[in-house]
Amino acid sequence: MIVMDLKTPEEILDMLEGYNKIVLFGDSGCAQLCDVGGILQLEDMTDFLEENGKQVLGYIFVEGGICDVNAVSRDINEHSEMIEEADAFLIQACGVATQITTELVPDKESFPATNSTFLGKMPERFQHEETCALCGNCILHLTGGICPIARCSKGILNGPCGGSMDGKCERDDETDCVWQLIYERLKKLGKLENLKTIWEIKDWSLSQGPRSLTHEEF
Repeated sequence: MIVMDLKTPEEILDMLEGYNKIVLFGDSGCAQLCDVGGILQLEDMTDFLEENGKQVLGYIFVEGGICDVNAVSRDINEHSEMIEEADAFLIQACGVATQITTELVPDKESFPATNSTFLGKMPERFQHEETCALCGNCILHLTGGICPIARCSKGILNGPCGGSMDGKCERDDETDCVWQLIYERLKKLGKLENLKTIWEIKDWSLSQGPRSLTHEEF
């Protein structure tokens, strides 16, 4: 399973600055097993956000796991009125989950409440598309919910390389350049200023293994 920790309260409030009506997402899979996105943690986050002036419209708890796109889509449709009213979503699950909600509800912003750190044992599945590198420091709130670390073949953090052309990766002409996707997403959100962020060299020590982890309470 994917192991993850909640970001600090300060980081979460900073991400949600300017957003008042929030819907939380969690699941009965990895998020619950890591004590970051189970029912109790969703209720704790509700209390925390409301104590800090946010209006939590409710939460969506996906049975099985938010990596199941069909299950998330079903639950979103069942809570369509709440989804429509929300200003933003806070995803108490892995980086893949944040990117799934971004794709399913592109007119709203999804923010990662966790840092995904490593992958433990997981049952084999038939098909996967890599969207999270488990880097231990999630920046999806700055890149429009699209991960440049996992989805760039070079893992580039500060914009596209010189080999991209016509929105495609130089590796092959069927792979979208993730920085083109990020640019288009941030432009739609009115947040192109995020591209001015200059990230330092990636601290890969946050995702080096083998490791063990003991979770601390939020």
